[in-house]
Amino acid sequence: MKSSSYRWVILSVCTLGFMQTHIHRVGFAPLIPTFVADLRLTYAAAGAIMTAYFWTYTAVQVPIGLLTDRWGARRVMLAFMGILVLGVALFPLSRTYTQSLLARALVGLGAAAVWVPSLRLISEWFRAEERGRVIGILSAGGALGGTSALLLIPLLADRWGWRWGYAATLVPVLLTLALLAFFVRGGDAPSGAAPGGGLLALRRVLGTGVIWWFNVSVLLFYGAYFSMVTWLPTFLVTALRVTPAQAGFVTSLLTAGTIVSWPLAGLITDRIGRRKWIYLFSQLMSVVVSLVFALAGPHLSFAGAAGVALAAGILFGGMITPFVMVMELFPRELAGTASGIVNTFCFLGSLTIPVLLGRVVDVTGSFPAAFLAAAAVQALAFVTACFTRDTGGRAAPA
Repeated sequence: MKSSSYRWVILSVCTLGFMQTHIHRVGFAPLIPTFVADLRLTYAAAGAIMTAYFWTYTAVQVPIGLLTDRWGARRVMLAFMGILVLGVALFPLSRTYTQSLLARALVGLGAAAVWVPSLRLISEWFRAEERGRVIGILSAGGALGGTSALLLIPLLADRWGWRWGYAATLVPVLLTLALLAFFVRGGDAPSGAAPGGGLLALRRVLGTGVIWWFNVSVLLFYGAYFSMVTWLPTFLVTALRVTPAQAGFVTSLLTAGTIVSWPLAGLITDRIGRRKWIYLFSQLMSVVVSLVFALAGPHLSFAGAAGVALAAGILFGGMITPFVMVMELFPRELAGTASGIVNTFCFLGSLTIPVLLGRVVDVTGSFPAAFLAAAAVQALAFVTACFTRDTGGRAAPA
């Protein structure tokens, strides 16, 4: 199976699916100024709606990992993509804070079963020496989805209003669901499911001490990263007096840079046989970028802010390497479980840190203060990442 050219079809459909998760992960961010005015909310409340996606997404990552290893990737992806269709349809119909919160939580639940099942499919269809670049391509699909959302949703909202602008995103979700049903194969029957059931699989993964360094580092790194994506558009609107569409464009450059940097980072790690150093470099650069927005952000021109955002995306390529390393730490029958655990911690950070930084803005009235806090979080992430294990492209034995 690993030599079959059909593996690229599998990767293409998984990448399209991951695009949908990022469209809905970040697509609400450029709507926040309009949304706050429409529902008369605080920034902390808007941050809660933004992160409601992560509440459900995070809560089911470990169960999804276990289900993927036991039931197969295709079945899990189809079931949850159907839930995503429902959530995307309901969110623009919401009229109250509570309805918006619940609809966005449903979107997060539906989007939760793309990344981990895709990693399991990659572990089945691709050789170990290909996985860095392949996971980079999969990740780039997410970046492309996020970039498209940040660019197009504000434009559609300007023309049709935010409700119809967001509702238009239902079309690619339905297309993805159809492609999953007709073109993804090889994941219906699990191969090599972990003996002893889910509890034993969890014990094996959680009992591996080094995974906790991965858990903490991605919690801090991704939490601060999604805080930047969440609050950068509003910061640009309030500090630089740009339009929401312009703010969405600048923020989209951050995700656009990762379209290139994530596959490139994976390719480099495959070629040099080292993964950890690329991760540490991106961690360090994230500290620098947060400090630039904190200290120089209010004084940047529109072009300057755009340049910093694009540079950040290009320098953040190593964000994907922890997931490659974790896949290589464990045998294939534990790939879904291990990936689900690490992804849980990734989104625990994405769930909590944007809200905390929104609270910093509410208390201080200062977005630069929030970016300073983000720099401190990223610095701590760098320290914890130093203790992760470099697998060097070597797959774990079964």
